[in-house]
Amino acid sequence: MLFRNAAFFWSSNDLLKTLVEIFFKFFISDEDTSDSTDDDLVLRIKNELTSSYKQQAHKLSMADKFRDGRGLQFLLTTQMQDLMKSQKTVQEAVKNLEGPASQKVIDEATICHLRPMRLPLNSCVFCKADELFTDYESKLFSHTVKGQTAIFEEMIEDEEGLVDDRLPTTSRGLWAVLHEYWMVLRNHVSAIDELGMATERLRVRLPDEPKPKLLHIIEPHEVDQNRVKLLNDQAVAKSQLQKKLGQFLYLTNLEKSQDKSTGGLNPEPCPICARPLGQEWAVLTCGHCFCNECIAILVEQYSVGSRRRAIKCAICRQTTSLAEISYVFTTQSSHQDQDIPVKGSHSTKVEAVVRTLKKIQVTDTGAKCLVFSTWQSVLDIIAKALLDNNLDFSQINGIHKFQENLCSFKYDEKINILLLPLHTGSNGLNIIEATHVLLVEPILNPAHELQAIGRVHRIGQTKPTFVHRFLIKSTIEERMQTMLKTAEKRCVLSETYDSVCSEGKYRRLYSR
Repeated sequence: MLFRNAAFFWSSNDLLKTLVEIFFKFFISDEDTSDSTDDDLVLRIKNELTSSYKQQAHKLSMADKFRDGRGLQFLLTTQMQDLMKSQKTVQEAVKNLEGPASQKVIDEATICHLRPMRLPLNSCVFCKADELFTDYESKLFSHTVKGQTAIFEEMIEDEEGLVDDRLPTTSRGLWAVLHEYWMVLRNHVSAIDELGMATERLRVRLPDEPKPKLLHIIEPHEVDQNRVKLLNDQAVAKSQLQKKLGQFLYLTNLEKSQDKSTGGLNPEPCPICARPLGQEWAVLTCGHCFCNECIAILVEQYSVGSRRRAIKCAICRQTTSLAEISYVFTTQSSHQDQDIPVKGSHSTKVEAVVRTLKKIQVTDTGAKCLVFSTWQSVLDIIAKALLDNNLDFSQINGIHKFQENLCSFKYDEKINILLLPLHTGSNGLNIIEATHVLLVEPILNPAHELQAIGRVHRIGQTKPTFVHRFLIKSTIEERMQTMLKTAEKRCVLSETYDSVCSEGKYRRLYSR
């Protein structure tokens, strides 16, 4: 029990750690300490503390708070008493918040921080407890000194291995658990207030009642206006619900049809012509499916509504606007390598990138690939997909472990994929070990694209290099790529025109 208390006191304050380490250094030094006086010990401690705080100019060094051994003892005792007092105060404040929240507590929290009404802040019990947490945190973490060797802590760990596991649960871990528990209690009160707001009913102001600032109390002449607004909201919500139910019905039927179908064919018959839907069909918001031929007839001959921009379902008679008709195509492009499986549920582009990398590993064994993207978040998503498919890779994210990750890609035969952000990896790198460059999205700046390709296609490269571009068909990416190609052609033609000298230019040149 005594040892546990010692471990707790040891872990409770970084200042105590610093001072004990200084004591320990003093007594295990090679010098003979038998003749050392208290003044020598105090002087060494003050020097050590001064050097420890020399990089923290805005903080007052602990060396200025004592002059002799008595002062040092008093300082340690005071620090520990203040810390224990602050810890006890925080525990009591959190304990008082337990139990069902009263209406008074909810009202105070509402006025203080949930819906502040220009009243003094930090007036509720939760905000007051937060101030106590801040005070406890300042005493617990304010004297952290980085870069010092915890000699005494290492000795404790060597002699009693279990102590190191207990320390986080008795000091900083205790603060984290208490603060997390306080957050749970605070969020509980916030949820109760939000539930009350959601279930609060509108009412008309009484004749003798003063005009309040509350939104749920309305004037008599505002009743019809609010009724119309609520009816409109109800109609919109019903429409959205019907649309979502239709999508759910469609997905359910699609799942059943895919279980029975092969090769992307939907064997379900069209409700109008009774022919199989096949690989292309249309879906209405109600969830019913029709072949494209029947939908074209419905749109052309049986449109309803204003300007004839909607049709009625032939089964349930629900109205669907022409813009909300969904067209499904299950035909696969001939150039896609569908025989290469990709694990996990990923987007079309991420799946294409992973499939291309797996194909390169099969067709060009040992080839190394660079994957460039403008956004780091996209590279993180691709990294997750590579992990799902058991593909070893290295990733450069800023300057953290830059050389280490780059060297592992260059010299490790198992790592053949390197993920690089365009702004970091496209400049100044020589990676001729790679032969494939994958550009995840179009690059607006042609110079950056050339820089990215230039990482592998440069002097010293003895193998053929390949560039893979990934564009989503019929999207802005395809139009961007077309625009960039057009701009590149114009630039080449302009440079070619400028480089051609006419007869007049030659005459002026040689006439000088």
